Amino acid sequence: MLKKISILSLLTVLFYCAYTQNTGNTITIKGFVIDEKEQPIELATVRLEEIELGTSTDDKGFFSLKVPATFSKIQLIISGAGKKSATVEITKADYNKTQKIVLSVLNLSLPEIEVSAVRKKTTTSNSSIIFDREAIEQSQSLSLANVLNYLPGKTILKPNVSIQGPQMLTLRNAAPLYGTEAMNNSFGIAVVMDGAVLSNDANMQSMSLNTRGSAYQINPPENSKAYRNGTNYEYYDHSNRADNGIDLREIPVENIERIEVVSGVASARYGDYSTGMVIIDRQAGVTPWKLNLRNNEGTQNVALTKGLRLSPRLGAINFSLNYLNSNDDPRNRLKSYNRVSGNAMWSYQQSRFKNTVSIDYSSTLDNFKIDPDAKDERAANFTNRSIGINNRSTVTIKKPWLNNISLQANYRWGFQESYDQYYLNSAIAKPIVDVTETGIHEGYYVAGYYLAVRQIIGKPVNAAARIETNTSVKLKGGGYNLSIGANYNYNANKGAGIVIDPDRPRFADQSRNRPYYRTPDIQNIGLYIQNNLTTSIFGKSFSANAGLRGDIQNHFFTLSPRININYKLSKQLSWNAAYGIATKAPSLSQISPGDVYIDLPLADAYNGSVNESVYLAYTQVIPMQNEALKPYKSYTYETGLNYDHKKFRLSTILSRSVSSNSFAPASQLFHITLPAYTVTSIPGSRPVYTAIPDSFVTYVRTYSKIQNGNYARSNGIELMFNTDKIKALQTSFNGNVAFYSTYYKQTGTVIKIPDKPRFDLDAIYGVFDRNENKGTTIKSTFISNTHIPKIRMAIILTGEIFWISKQELLKSAIYPVGYYTKDFRYFPLASEQAALPQYAHLLQSNPRLGTTYRPKFVYGNLHARLSKEIGNYLRFSFNAYNFLNIRPKENIETGITYYNGQPSYGAELTITIK
Repeated sequence: MLKKISILSLLTVLFYCAYTQNTGNTITIKGFVIDEKEQPIELATVRLEEIELGTSTDDKGFFSLKVPATFSKIQLIISGAGKKSATVEITKADYNKTQKIVLSVLNLSLPEIEVSAVRKKTTTSNSSIIFDREAIEQSQSLSLANVLNYLPGKTILKPNVSIQGPQMLTLRNAAPLYGTEAMNNSFGIAVVMDGAVLSNDANMQSMSLNTRGSAYQINPPENSKAYRNGTNYEYYDHSNRADNGIDLREIPVENIERIEVVSGVASARYGDYSTGMVIIDRQAGVTPWKLNLRNNEGTQNVALTKGLRLSPRLGAINFSLNYLNSNDDPRNRLKSYNRVSGNAMWSYQQSRFKNTVSIDYSSTLDNFKIDPDAKDERAANFTNRSIGINNRSTVTIKKPWLNNISLQANYRWGFQESYDQYYLNSAIAKPIVDVTETGIHEGYYVAGYYLAVRQIIGKPVNAAARIETNTSVKLKGGGYNLSIGANYNYNANKGAGIVIDPDRPRFADQSRNRPYYRTPDIQNIGLYIQNNLTTSIFGKSFSANAGLRGDIQNHFFTLSPRININYKLSKQLSWNAAYGIATKAPSLSQISPGDVYIDLPLADAYNGSVNESVYLAYTQVIPMQNEALKPYKSYTYETGLNYDHKKFRLSTILSRSVSSNSFAPASQLFHITLPAYTVTSIPGSRPVYTAIPDSFVTYVRTYSKIQNGNYARSNGIELMFNTDKIKALQTSFNGNVAFYSTYYKQTGTVIKIPDKPRFDLDAIYGVFDRNENKGTTIKSTFISNTHIPKIRMAIILTGEIFWISKQELLKSAIYPVGYYTKDFRYFPLASEQAALPQYAHLLQSNPRLGTTYRPKFVYGNLHARLSKEIGNYLRFSFNAYNFLNIRPKENIETGITYYNGQPSYGAELTITIK
């Protein structure tokens, strides 16, 4: 009830503001944006950060922006393609003056440059971390994944994209990188490029959950019945990205102007996320030809970008081309990764109308070539191609009650193929049944030695649309910007799906084809309203971004209230706080994972001749449409302080996030009693099978099903600082310290079927929560930037200290949460009951129980970057990772583990042609 009252109160405040506005109190800020040669800069972006207002310059560099008259001063942020962003403060005395703003070319001749991420308050979040263009270039990155390694708590690695499998991002989390919690964390991160979400919801590149296992006969306990047992088997194609985050290897960085990472509470404008957001803005405007050549050991990258001014009436067009070829180990040419991508963006603005349309193409090949020395000819590859189109339009409505209307629509089509092969030599002959209906069927035999091939062909389709209105007005004692919008998302997969030759299956229970084009599509709808309020409390500046959004995701309705507030305690010190709920909808492969087929052999008589052999099996088909799968929620709390001195800036954020009912596999019990069969051989003919009177066999299996139920709770402290340049040293310093503690409980159950069940006891089959864990990480990063503008050179040293990394598997993991009896009745167990002696036979041993430190000591690492410009046309950069060869080692059960990679060196050459 309290939650509903709070939501209704928030709605009341928002709509009260909308209908009690004094619409006559706005002013118009006008100005020109020019370069150092006093030439107009077309399509420069002008933003008012306090509230969500912005515009762009026309072909003469002119802009006009209507803002509430309540501001005693206005802070505009102006950015342009290839230019250093400028922050301009305008006081009331200058409101009626036409502003003249100069943007400098972004190069090493500037007095100061940003070489790492900085924390800033934006209209999206209080605690955003921003990478500007210079920080992106100094990272010498091959993809977005390399740039984001410089986030707090992340490990800085050499640019490498040839590691088999995708490169995902997790935020504010201390769970292991591979596991259910990490997958949910990564899956909950929304990547937004030019306002369009890069959705992974239609990706279905994985095998369905299935069961398999050897079955055997044990002594019948009673009534001439026998029991057989099996274990569950879950197969995931390691080259796929289904049910996970966006593969950041596929996003080049050459034409990215700005990256904003939101780890806290985002504005209500954004939906279908739970963990955080990565917001990417690409350059739109006139830029010179720029050619980037990179080499890092076995990796080569070539990128070309250009921005052309078509005409005053037609605007400007930007394009980029990128090719990358990479090897994980230059000595091993079998493993490689290739990426080809291109983008064209056309921006046009006339009077009150601005339109930007972009077209993207990407093609990757993640490939294992066949090793000629391998006898089993094992090989696998993953191919991904996509093409997308995105259109954004803004119409300025110079009315007292409406500033502008924004429209956006995007469509993306992809082709994905996962392929693997493996020579099997398991038996002389293998029995196969490939029926798709429940019942008893005769199967057949295939040769036991063959090249097993699996192929998954997906054609994901994503479409989205958004409409939004913005109004800036004056409120008594303050001003605000009210945004009301709606968005629609569509996801489908039109691919051929799982393609398997039933005569050559990789596993006997994976012999069915599954076309994806028969899978129902998913559609999500969202509505939102948000208010960016600015006012004064006790003479101090106060701002709040309060919003509410409602979403219909997989037929479930959710409400997500969010608020970010910022209060200026003094000229240098400000306090911020945030609270918000976010929801993430299930993906297409989670809602429609594919039916489960359980094949139970009833009679298996093979004598070397197919014509004189028989195979009889019972097949159970279990439909697996997860229509009841709900979106999962995250609750985020934040508070922090920012200290902005003339010479340095310091920020600290304390955060707590709780996710409930996220997605995880859970064991399901299947059992059936069937007649026992006997087989009579007939020389020269097929054998005859008959049911044995009053003789039955009970089969027990488990299979997996995706369901809600996972729980995670993360606490974090992030400290970031940066200084202005110390002129005597020509050096500035910045860095961060990150502490994360995560408790995560995988509540999806596991049913344990013992090899030798104790039928003399009541509790036979134990049911366990998957795991209950705690993780803790503490890591520091320090950067010194020695920048000498006169010789246009920068030397950057980056040091890392890994203080602690530990995982704790709690004792509760060994105790069952329930059990099944021999007649398959389920009884739950409280924690006190599970420890009683009569359930001791159910306890499971786990060698990882307790706290594990990896490693057990503190260690560091050191990297260096050097950049030198020769005139305005040439920049050379050199990068050295772990150049001191700091490689501490530790003896563990599996052998010697080295921390930090081997020293790695790379170079980059940037040629600019004006």
